[in-house]
Amino acid sequence: MESVITVSNENKELSTKNSLVELPLEIIIYILEFLSLSDRISASQVCHLWHMASKDLKLHGSEVVVLHDDLTRALKVFENSLGTFLNFLFNNVELGGKLTVFWDRFCPQMRSLSIYSCDVSEKTFVDILLRCSRLEILDVSGCRELLMSGRVLEQKCDIQLLSKTLVTLRELRLESNRYLSDALFNRFVAIAPNLEDLSLTGCQISFHSGLCKKFYPGNMSKSGSIMASESVLTFRNILQYIVSKAEKIRRLGFGSTLIDNAALSQLAEVPALNLKALDLQFCEQLNNTGILRLTECQQTLVKLELGFCSHISDLSFSAICHNLQNLSKLNMEYCLAITNIGVAELRHLRKLVDLNLSHCEQVTGEGIEKGLCSYVNPHFQRLYLTALSLDERTVCRIAESLPGLIHLDLGWCFNAVTDTSIQAVWQHQVWLRSLNVTSCDKITDAGLTGLGLRTGRSEQTKEQKNRTEVTSLVEKEINGIHWIGNSGVPHTDPLHRISLRSRAEQDIVNDAKRKEAVLQMCEDQNTEEIENGFSLVRLRGLQELDLCGCNRITDVSLKYAFNFLELRHLDLSRCQQVTHIGISELASKNPSIETLIMSYCHNISDDGVINTVKHLSRLKRLELQVSVTFG
Repeated sequence: MESVITVSNENKELSTKNSLVELPLEIIIYILEFLSLSDRISASQVCHLWHMASKDLKLHGSEVVVLHDDLTRALKVFENSLGTFLNFLFNNVELGGKLTVFWDRFCPQMRSLSIYSCDVSEKTFVDILLRCSRLEILDVSGCRELLMSGRVLEQKCDIQLLSKTLVTLRELRLESNRYLSDALFNRFVAIAPNLEDLSLTGCQISFHSGLCKKFYPGNMSKSGSIMASESVLTFRNILQYIVSKAEKIRRLGFGSTLIDNAALSQLAEVPALNLKALDLQFCEQLNNTGILRLTECQQTLVKLELGFCSHISDLSFSAICHNLQNLSKLNMEYCLAITNIGVAELRHLRKLVDLNLSHCEQVTGEGIEKGLCSYVNPHFQRLYLTALSLDERTVCRIAESLPGLIHLDLGWCFNAVTDTSIQAVWQHQVWLRSLNVTSCDKITDAGLTGLGLRTGRSEQTKEQKNRTEVTSLVEKEINGIHWIGNSGVPHTDPLHRISLRSRAEQDIVNDAKRKEAVLQMCEDQNTEEIENGFSLVRLRGLQELDLCGCNRITDVSLKYAFNFLELRHLDLSRCQQVTHIGISELASKNPSIETLIMSYCHNISDDGVINTVKHLSRLKRLELQVSVTFG
């Protein structure tokens, strides 16, 4: 006889709730790994079990606690907190005796410690580090008071104790320290016996051999017997350390220094040195000679930062593309000598996933298409093309060739970002998490909502054809052509073709007609039809969107094209057709927004701001700047 079990709807709901709550701890932790910090905080309030899961150390590896200005209130919060915190950044604060309890509690589990422009004594600094037995990253940048006296870490016993304590320290950053000398440098690296990553970006390093002779008048070949200078920081001394630790060093930073071709060649030729990452941004002394030698000797490079090196040309770019086959990240921002000839060679970098060519004035769509769009690359993730001279066709080719992009920056690409090209982005790059189209003022509601535009497909459904026809009629009406009934016979009226308005006034009228037409089409469609089209809402995982200066966008887009669970950052500044009505619609459908910028949006009323604040419970930053004119 078969047994029959009847479960009511109420019992089903209880069963579902209990099954969620009683998930194994490991499964809950695994789920939380996919969530952002804000979402994890909300999830931790589900129940005691989920709260326990949210404390797992693996969930806090990328979270950084930033403490600045007055620490009085912050310290009280941490005294009563049961949270897990592994990474701390102190900015422009005094690290004195009042933090003793804080250090005792958090230093033993601390993974990274960053001290920016802080006032801390030599003894306090040593005491802090002696508590950090699990520290992996130490960043001491711009600490003038700490280094000025030259006495920090001067006790050999302190160095010995710290070298045994900081065995897990892998990354040391000593950036923007004008008082860093050879002696101080040697002491810092001595406390980190297993160092892999060293950054001296922004430090005043002497690369001239004549200065070395002045401060090291002894026999240069017997450098081991000469005391390190306490006055200057020399590349010679740094190079000696790199040579001694070549098998361990994997990442170096010499950005914003006077490193020249000779010094870079010496660095590249160090025996047993196999660099994975090198930062040479803002190094104006470099040109093709040094870069060519680098690409010949350091072919293990995975990340290379050459932004703002204006003397690097296509010769270097070609060598990078042919010799550094393992490269995954390349930054050539503001390399003004780069042209399409060099960029076309990007097709040889098959492992590249992150590229920055912003503000390379001589690069156009031709080079981008040859270098990046010669084949479909689903693994490419981040592309920065700010202020390049591109066209609509290039953006469509990028969308088709790089379907796996998660970050795309097309800001200030005025002619390239249009309703047609942005729809190609919606169609192909559905994994986008961040999109920047600042000042691309050719985008309209039609592009964001995806209604009535050419989609680029060879075949269209009947409904899509109808939308295209409607939009075509609207555009012709805007241009002064009126149609009689359904016959399709044009009727031209000279009175309607002649306008006494200025060009700016006519643009306003045209935008109003276009808005009315798109609004009508949106209202005629149901939500499912809009989402199935090539609309902004296809980007389900969108987290950051910058529409600053896209002045043709109106409330229609905010109502019909914005419906995201993960959208956290939205910039609508200078979108002057947006009103409080659209902002209220936006706030009700996008609950995760944390940063909302609406500067110079003159149609935002008090009611709009109130409704926004009511709906956006996670809002942390709200900008409502307006221009004031004094008569």
